[in-house]
Amino acid sequence: MSNDLMDKLYQWLEDSGRALELRAARSLVGTPGCRMALPAYQYEDGLTQKQREGDVMALFGGPNLSRTLSTSFRLAVECKSGRDKPWIAFYDQRRSMHPAKLNDWWLPCGKDWTEDLHVKVVGAFEWENGLLTDRLASHTVSALGKESINSAQDAVMQAMSFARALAEKGALTLVGDNTSTVLGGVMPVVVTQAPLFACELGHDNQPTLTAVERFDVSVQFGKSPRRRVYVVSEAGLAKFARSLGRALDRVTD
Repeated sequence: MSNDLMDKLYQWLEDSGRALELRAARSLVGTPGCRMALPAYQYEDGLTQKQREGDVMALFGGPNLSRTLSTSFRLAVECKSGRDKPWIAFYDQRRSMHPAKLNDWWLPCGKDWTEDLHVKVVGAFEWENGLLTDRLASHTVSALGKESINSAQDAVMQAMSFARALAEKGALTLVGDNTSTVLGGVMPVVVTQAPLFACELGHDNQPTLTAVERFDVSVQFGKSPRRRVYVVSEAGLAKFARSLGRALDRVTD
């Protein structure tokens, strides 16, 4: 086999995003609190009823010591390779306060959620600066390319489609969990190699760009309420996952 062919295959792995998917799965499964991370996860699209492939599905949480409460939070991860087209998140002056219902922070699934448990989980998440933010971008754009192609927004919508499909299946538990109450949730995540920037107007009415490791963007999917998608750099994925793991540990303490 020629070295030229091998070089082309290695480059294809990077350009196609397949290598990024494998690295993302390894990064997640090596994070405390992650129970599994599966690349190339098959699901049925809720709108088209067609089989699609999610890049990575990761499960976080687990039962408490008394086996009375278990958390089951999944990350529905879409991976996008490529470093030459920066992604820009656009903000206005509004800030998104914690909603009374947590549909904005994750897609709840299962039948065991109560208002008291909502409050308990939010309290645990609020301890983690790497999870909750009151800044929510109105949209995101991939810059320096064709105006008709917005790979950033496409990836966000794909992650949301994946997350909705997982949430509709209910909470995921593993053999041996055996708990009476299961708090299920799904968080849509996009992992990208693209440089990330936040853009907003300064006091002089001129746009200001800030390099960031993560931003959250609000999306409308079908007739459902607007939801939050977490966009993180490849380097920032492990930090985000560690924050989630620590937060869920607090819920089950």
